[in-house]
Amino acid sequence: MRRFRFVWLAIASAPLAAAAVHGARAQYGGTLRVETRANVHALDPTATPLDRVDAAAARRIESLVFDTLTHVDPAGGLRPRLATSWESDRGGARWRFHLRPGVALHDGTALEAWQVAAALRAVSAGWSTSIDGDAVLIESQRPRPELPWELADARFAVAVRRSSSSVVGTGPFRLERIEASRIILRAHDACWSARPFLDAIEIMMGRAGAAQLTDLESNRADIVDVSPADARRLTDHGLRVITTRPLQGYALVFEPHKADAASDRLREMFAGSLDRSAIANVLLQGRAEPAVALLPSWVSGYPEAFAGRTLTRTAKAADRLPPEQRTVSLRVDSADPVARLIGDRIAVDAREVGFTVTVQAPAGLAPRPDVRLVRITLDANIPTLVLARLVAELGPRALSLATAEQPPPADAPLAAALAFERALLQGSMIVPVVRVPDLYGLADGVEAFSGEPVDATGTWNFANVSLHAAARSRGRP
Repeated sequence: MRRFRFVWLAIASAPLAAAAVHGARAQYGGTLRVETRANVHALDPTATPLDRVDAAAARRIESLVFDTLTHVDPAGGLRPRLATSWESDRGGARWRFHLRPGVALHDGTALEAWQVAAALRAVSAGWSTSIDGDAVLIESQRPRPELPWELADARFAVAVRRSSSSVVGTGPFRLERIEASRIILRAHDACWSARPFLDAIEIMMGRAGAAQLTDLESNRADIVDVSPADARRLTDHGLRVITTRPLQGYALVFEPHKADAASDRLREMFAGSLDRSAIANVLLQGRAEPAVALLPSWVSGYPEAFAGRTLTRTAKAADRLPPEQRTVSLRVDSADPVARLIGDRIAVDAREVGFTVTVQAPAGLAPRPDVRLVRITLDANIPTLVLARLVAELGPRALSLATAEQPPPADAPLAAALAFERALLQGSMIVPVVRVPDLYGLADGVEAFSGEPVDATGTWNFANVSLHAAARSRGRP
């Protein structure tokens, strides 16, 4: 892989060239006001918040503060970040990553190879990390041909620990303070990839969806989270909505008491009642895509039909079931507005084929449901890694009920991922429904000189954001 080194160096210099071309249009200064419904209490790549929404928001914010060795190009391929080049032995079990020279940490000190190795050692899974001059060596017992892609994941961001509660990074913004409902980031003047245009970012947390929309429309916020069902409201008001790839999936997962052979027909008929196109194109206003497989084609590389099951929707199909199996309770997450919309539509579809459906959205304890609508994360770029994350989110109980097969290891071939996904879906214990992107509403004063403020992979590209003159004149947070 040594022969690719100069290609990576050329790619690394491309953003700087773009900045030179477009720099006349971008203006320095101002504070970007961002709102989210999540609550983030610490910025540390080694920590994982229990709440999924909070965890996703923490990763987005951390990408502004901490750098990874590599970075996934939204247009495809892999780019250097803190590593300028890398190579492996023939088997892919031993990798060498050459670090970018002269990188400054947020506290003004220089980043050293041993600090990178220590940061990776704190989160590495199944490999050993050491240094050789300015290079970081990673060795594993089995080949890891996809390791450079794995290291682009936010979990492997380089965070240098100064104390048990203090970490610093090398990203375009440094953490100034975290409050109960607000995070303040300040521009890192000595950033290796050039100083960002913004002076600061103010992130308001715990903001409900309706409040965010109102703040954006009244110019009290610059970037907000948007539900697919609310996107049209913003575009009708002349505001811009940007979207990522479909990074979140929704699937039905049946409970253990509906896993026996006597419930096989119930699960199949309930799965067959879904009108995925109506959910994606009508309910979610075309801001989603139907899903018959867990992995999207842009991750797996194969058509969804290879793994998923397409069942025929038949009117009054449930009439063939015993009366006690025609009544189904569906649990949705009360804190997820998209899940509640989808759950209500699933209930309508199921009633049309003869089921009696009750939708539960409890804030606390509730009667045991028959099936749950779960949200799954799809923001990795390697099929086996996405499957591993899916398995973790679905839980061991759902996995054991769906299949006796074990998830493939990270270095398994694509065929193994396909076989495992087929096994998960075969008995309709797990039923994919729809995939949804992350959507953001933008104020008029926000523009990016290169790409969008949020790219297709979900990364917050705020280092490339500048504000119009009126927005820049606002006071410091």
